[in-house]
Amino acid sequence: MLGFAIAAFAAFMIFKPYRGSWRYVSIPDLITIAKAALLAVVIFTVGSFLLTRGEHLPRSVPILTFIYIVALFCSSRLIYRLLVEGSFQLPGILSPRSASQRIVILCGYTDKAENFLRAAKLGGNFAVPGILDDTERAFGRTMRGVPVLGKLDNLPDVLARINRPGVEVRELVVTEENPSRQRLSQILEIANDNGLKVSLLPDVMAVSEVTSNFLLDPKPIEIEDLLERPEVKADLEQVAELIRDRVVMVTGAGGSIGSELSRQIAAIGPSMLAVTDSSEFMLYTLESELKHKCVGEKLVARILDVRDQPRVIQLIRDLKPDVIFHAAALKHVPMMEENPLEAIKTNVLGTRNVADAALAQGVETFVMISTDKVVNPTSIMGATKRAAEAYCQALDIQSTTTRFRTVRFGNVLGSNGSVVPRFREQIAAGGPVTVTHPEIVRFFMTIPEAVRLVLHASAHAMVTGNGRGKIMVLDMGNPVRIADLAERMIRLAGFRPRVDIDIVYTGLRPGEKLYEELFDASELPDERTEEGYVIASPRVIDRELLDRTLTEISVCSEHEDATGALELLWHIVPEYNDGPRQQTTAPSENLAQV
Repeated sequence: MLGFAIAAFAAFMIFKPYRGSWRYVSIPDLITIAKAALLAVVIFTVGSFLLTRGEHLPRSVPILTFIYIVALFCSSRLIYRLLVEGSFQLPGILSPRSASQRIVILCGYTDKAENFLRAAKLGGNFAVPGILDDTERAFGRTMRGVPVLGKLDNLPDVLARINRPGVEVRELVVTEENPSRQRLSQILEIANDNGLKVSLLPDVMAVSEVTSNFLLDPKPIEIEDLLERPEVKADLEQVAELIRDRVVMVTGAGGSIGSELSRQIAAIGPSMLAVTDSSEFMLYTLESELKHKCVGEKLVARILDVRDQPRVIQLIRDLKPDVIFHAAALKHVPMMEENPLEAIKTNVLGTRNVADAALAQGVETFVMISTDKVVNPTSIMGATKRAAEAYCQALDIQSTTTRFRTVRFGNVLGSNGSVVPRFREQIAAGGPVTVTHPEIVRFFMTIPEAVRLVLHASAHAMVTGNGRGKIMVLDMGNPVRIADLAERMIRLAGFRPRVDIDIVYTGLRPGEKLYEELFDASELPDERTEEGYVIASPRVIDRELLDRTLTEISVCSEHEDATGALELLWHIVPEYNDGPRQQTTAPSENLAQV
């Protein structure tokens, strides 16, 4: 016995099975115990034969000793874990639960479901009475004691079997592997029709999703997950090579696009990133975030109003940027209708100030961020952004040094002032959700898509020597009806459209169009990149006439002469129509040009 104790001590010191946690014991821990037990038996058996030729050692002793050690050490740990997790309780809907538990049903018999069930046992936050799966092989099986109760289409019958007083499923958690947006839409519609909220499991590789409370805490499906097209994901390696170790400046960096653009540029690793904005609070918030996450001493934050020409010139002269991303703009359509001079001062004259300073200082690339509202504009915002486009295109055609690239956006989901935050507020308040017109449609893109478009445009401008004055637009597929978007958001919140929360039509606002267009008839798309971008030919305006008109607009702005400034704006943008523009052309016909 003393000899075996010494052998076991040596074996256990080598494999250290005692270091494993009893609460989280798993197969690797059991294998370690088996290795240690086997080594102890081998050492003792070999020593016994060397000393006494095993005369007093029955042949069954080493085998039984190994079995007893493994059984004792493993069973004690497993029993402890089962007791801690409460796994001796009856499975499924019969298990007792606390009032704080969320009763959820899973959709998808996958590894993600197994991970969720494992974490749910440890955390005690969830009670799972069943799983749904559309594959025939999964029906009737169980996972960690939880049965597969049927397919997604059988959800009403499944709920009828599960729900009873004190046990009522309120939520469905999607545990399928990488479901498509069409599949998410289908799951959401079926679940919502049965009164269930829908959640997704976060990507455990995304650090921002990991919480101290619960690693696999489900998150709501975002509206971006339901775009009726695949998200465009361009390869930014070429962009990284052109931005890395360069000085990059972003105007309007405090806004939705400017801030995300700054984050992605900072992650690439420029030699210096200069973020500018006229809002002290927005700039401070962005600077605090970037200093701790990405660039540290390489970050420069400067308050800058692009209307202030001397300040713009001096700042660009001091920073000497290689690339400028111009995101500063006033973009709220109805508000700009009430403040036309402010839109002209920022969107037109402000852009001219930054572009002229970039040209004078020999900046390599200038990327102007525009909007689809510039095509046949009916709003002050659209007309001023079109004038800014025209100026940058004229500079690009004449310049032999600086490249001026224009990128044109559709509506960006979740950006400041967009329809999505407004709908969320209205739904949270119990409705109604207000939509201006039942047939109004818009092109939508996500904030990451918008930023990738800007970065790709900068790379395209630096690499491509031709194509002066051209416009780059993301292929955003077919436009989305705003009414449909409102319905999806109501479903995402767990309500039924027009039953729990109503949708009210309020009429088109000043400057608002029924349909947006991506290209003017004269802007013939002549190139499509592999990444999903369309490049269109420019509408050229004479540079001297443009300079003269902008100078006169500047004079009108100084004298607060809105009428005179708008009359001059019409000279640059003759297609500007200040009445509500309700096109008779269907969106699909406009897209046929693309």
